[in-house]
Amino acid sequence: MRTRNNGSRIFMTELMFSILFFIIVSAICIQCFATAYAKSRDASEITGAVNAATNAAERYLVEPDFEGFTEYYDENWQIVSNEGAYKTTAIITDAEDKKSCQSLHIVVATNDDREIYSLVVEKALK
Repeated sequence: MRTRNNGSRIFMTELMFSILFFIIVSAICIQCFATAYAKSRDASEITGAVNAATNAAERYLVEPDFEGFTEYYDENWQIVSNEGAYKTTAIITDAEDKKSCQSLHIVVATNDDREIYSLVVEKALK
């Protein structure tokens, strides 16, 4: 007796390959979106840190009686009074002699002391 091939096996095989292809493409897309989200979060963190350090440097250059400080920021880079998600520390290093410049070392870090950005600013003394 002869068996007839009605094409259902070929159809099922083709359907299985289509589902497998869809799963692989979906996994690649999810990985791309997760990587893009992580890079976006890191870029936002660096932008906030650069802004905080730049603000501290500008205050140092403008104010004649500037002293070192530590400021705390929340997740949205808004200044808070107590410990937040980020902190900016500014330390003044006095000039060794009259010909050298006074410098300010600014470090922006997370609350667990992972450095995000640092900046050194020098100011000539009068």
